[in-house]
Amino acid sequence: MYLSSKGHKNICNGLQLLIIQHCSKLSCLFSNTKFPITLKHLTILECPELEYIAQEFEETACLETIEIIFSGIKSLPRGLGKLIHLQEICLDSCSNLVSFEESGLPSTSLRAFVVVDCGNFGALPKCMASITSLRELIVCNCSADISFPSEGFPANLTSLAISNAPKIYRSLVEWGLNRLTSLQALAIRGGGCSNVVSFPEEGIGMMLPPSLLRIILSEFKNLESMFSEGFQDLASLQGLEISDCPKLTSLPEKDMLGSLGVLHILSCPLLKEECSSDKGREWSKISHIPLVKIGGKRVIPRESD
Repeated sequence: MYLSSKGHKNICNGLQLLIIQHCSKLSCLFSNTKFPITLKHLTILECPELEYIAQEFEETACLETIEIIFSGIKSLPRGLGKLIHLQEICLDSCSNLVSFEESGLPSTSLRAFVVVDCGNFGALPKCMASITSLRELIVCNCSADISFPSEGFPANLTSLAISNAPKIYRSLVEWGLNRLTSLQALAIRGGGCSNVVSFPEEGIGMMLPPSLLRIILSEFKNLESMFSEGFQDLASLQGLEISDCPKLTSLPEKDMLGSLGVLHILSCPLLKEECSSDKGREWSKISHIPLVKIGGKRVIPRESD
């Protein structure tokens, strides 16, 4: 099954929003016609047989957002770099997607790039470092071998989330996380990062960007400690969430957490014990924080208060 404008030449004239969902037999779009240049928003939901959108994006296209979820898409059309209005790409649960055509991405308009649960997606576009407009980057649960281009990371990111991507994590550490001087939100799920025993990594003097407001860390199975010096410039840090780190026993020193307003600790049994108010060695580090939840239970202020 495919969509076609054959016999209806004006069907796409003026089209700005296109949502296609739950078309289980649809295999391609715009197979015998050009991609509509007036289209601004394209959303495709639950079209498992869809492999093909169009051959190429037109240079004059007005497309601003691409959202494809639960689709059989193998690649996006050529010419992404021509889309000077494109602001957001979101690809979720597209198991056939392997990589992007190396035709580039728009470097001055793209603000969000999201790839989630695309199990065979193994290569980010090489041009990522040159996308000065990019503010949000999310790469979660893709191929275990997915890596970041050697050219580096987009320097103006304000939000970064990676999950189960040990090669990207290693690239980020070696490139220098502190170089993301505008970063406000950092979320890392450490699946596959079995060699990480401290965060930030003490052995290389890893530092965090002073701009950070929120940090979320989870599933670092061998993480044992938090490297205090890496937190030393985080005067604006407001939220810290740590979960599923079974070997973690310590937090950064109290002086490094002075601005913290919220601390959540979940499924970290050793750290939970160390943070108990009666005998925990870490209690003095967190007693000043206005809201603390450990194991899903509020301990500051106490639930009975």
